[in-house]
Amino acid sequence: MTKKNNQLFASYFFVVTSISIVLYILGFFIFLVINADNVSNDFKEKIPITIYLKESAKEIEINQLQKKINLKNYTKTSSFISKEKGAELLINEIEEDFLDFLGTNPILNSIDVYLKADFVESDILNGFVIEFSNNQIVDEVRYDAPLVSLLNENLKKIKFAILIIASFFLVVSLLIINNSIRLSIYSQRMLIKTMQLVGAKKSFIRRPFIKTQVNLGIIGSVTAIIFLYSSIFYLESAINEIYLLFDWKVIVLLFISIFLFSVIITYMCTFFATQKFLNSKIEQLY
Repeated sequence: MTKKNNQLFASYFFVVTSISIVLYILGFFIFLVINADNVSNDFKEKIPITIYLKESAKEIEINQLQKKINLKNYTKTSSFISKEKGAELLINEIEEDFLDFLGTNPILNSIDVYLKADFVESDILNGFVIEFSNNQIVDEVRYDAPLVSLLNENLKKIKFAILIIASFFLVVSLLIINNSIRLSIYSQRMLIKTMQLVGAKKSFIRRPFIKTQVNLGIIGSVTAIIFLYSSIFYLESAINEIYLLFDWKVIVLLFISIFLFSVIITYMCTFFATQKFLNSKIEQLY
């Protein structure tokens, strides 16, 4: 392989590597932006509101209350927790059998209610507490108010930060891809001008450069997509229940967008880079 071919290969390798890295990082942050709402909704919908029932509550009254709760537009799911089941859960949590110590089971029957994510707001939850606290078979209604406030506050900040970072990497990716292609074209500026001087049309001169750089962009985007898919697959398998947050239709759309973005941006950058040298005078090329 000649020195010129080595330089050309190094130039192409640099372009492909640059495109792959920036598209991978950009794609990953876009993936986070897309899934930010899913992640926050998943957290919100796992926060229970616990309705403790009086000892005097009859089974038929409990069933009617639970049906009433399930009919509410804000309810995602609800589950009845018997006092025996509640005691078992508490024993597993504290790792100590308090029933032997107390001699009786102080736990009340309860209903755990999980709301749809849009309704997990402090004002709505407080209204829920007031509404069901007035029920004659309800002893108390509780939920983790500090957790809800903290969750809503921090998730908004996190989503905003991810969006800002993704926007930053979008700009950076455009600059890096553009500079990589310009450097690659710069090494062949004399060839461009020579072809122009012998009478070749601008469109004819641009065509092979555009074809080459677009092909490099395709290789770079496919490489980025492979690594991005591997990262997503790892997250899905490594983090418990993370698959609940993935919409593979959206992910496939993301991959297609990355591919098209790479093709369009390499085409445009190559067009303008070659156009610059075509419009330059010979003395400006030295």
